[in-house]
Amino acid sequence: MIIGKFTANKANGCAGNLSTLRHRAKLTFTPAEKGADYKVTLDGIEVAAAWKKTGRESGKAYLSVKLDSPFLPAPVNCALMAQDDDSRFLVWNRDERNEA
Repeated sequence: MIIGKFTANKANGCAGNLSTLRHRAKLTFTPAEKGADYKVTLDGIEVAAAWKKTGRESGKAYLSVKLDSPFLPAPVNCALMAQDDDSRFLVWNRDERNEA
């Protein structure tokens, strides 16, 4: 499920909008100085971290994103994937491993 669309910015990161049933927010991905590859902020407040990854089957690069905030019941794992038009989609899939 696509929950956001982002575009590259001059700071070697990207910015765009997160849209879910409960939240609409502008997120910015900027290179991190240590730890994760990128930090993700909402109005200057860090709400996520992102790491560079490569898909096993596709071989395509993406960012593995872990959204976390006091407004979420638990951290949410997502992927930020580049599209052919140079935009990026933030996608989320429900983890079905714990539902057995």
